[in-house]
Amino acid sequence: MLTLLRSGDSNMNRSIPAKLHLGDKTLISDMIPAGTAEIGDWAYACCSCLKWLAIPCSIRRIGRDAFSGCTALKQVFFYSAEAFNAAGLPAGKDSAADISAQLNAAAVLNFPDPLPALIRSESCSDTELNTWDEKCLMYLAAADDSGFAPFLAGGEEDYSDHDEQLKQYIKERQLQKARIIYMRLLSEATAGFEIGPEFKQQYLDRLRSDPEAVTLLNDIDSHFTQAAEIYAKAGLLNAEALPVILDRLSPDRIEIRSALICGARGSVLGSLAL
Repeated sequence: MLTLLRSGDSNMNRSIPAKLHLGDKTLISDMIPAGTAEIGDWAYACCSCLKWLAIPCSIRRIGRDAFSGCTALKQVFFYSAEAFNAAGLPAGKDSAADISAQLNAAAVLNFPDPLPALIRSESCSDTELNTWDEKCLMYLAAADDSGFAPFLAGGEEDYSDHDEQLKQYIKERQLQKARIIYMRLLSEATAGFEIGPEFKQQYLDRLRSDPEAVTLLNDIDSHFTQAAEIYAKAGLLNAEALPVILDRLSPDRIEIRSALICGARGSVLGSLAL
């Protein structure tokens, strides 16, 4: 059960100061008070146990790297009612509110300017989704080594080779990009969050070309049929690609293996029908 934690008292209703929760490993959830206009730079950075956050509609600025290193953050709710509390969290997985919160979390964790992309309501207007997609494609278009800063264990005098650090950084960033693309495509299948054709084709093309798209399948723990449909639409379940995918999947991933094989058969039958 999540514990509801609040960011300060009425004296903090104007802003969340920079570095307020920096590195706080005890913070599990937080509700930023209604009326707050700004989240300061690095305000929640490295809060590695933070799972969900509620942001009021009064927010006008999210500072630099405000949520950098919040590796457990899965839900960000954008609320307008002052009565929002833990009881207001969506009860069912795949509800519109839950999917919106997941897309918001992806935005604050990855998009350089996430505020315009935040989805403000359960109904989720086309305008909000289009803005999210625009910001997402900008993030996806950035170079995979963008933002890399080598770790210097000995300070500036450490001139060791950082090639391995860079390779790992690029691999993790590619995997995150594949994960975000999959999440957005899945949101259409599970919550009906439609994707405009101009956006959808770009998502499918990028998933097909992402070297970590196969690795992502090892992380998928539900929606196996939908996952297979998404990968089929991306052109990753053809006769050439499917054996490679199955070979790289962990042996115990029986459900996703079965779904992919069925998805590949359906894709072939569909192409024959055309």
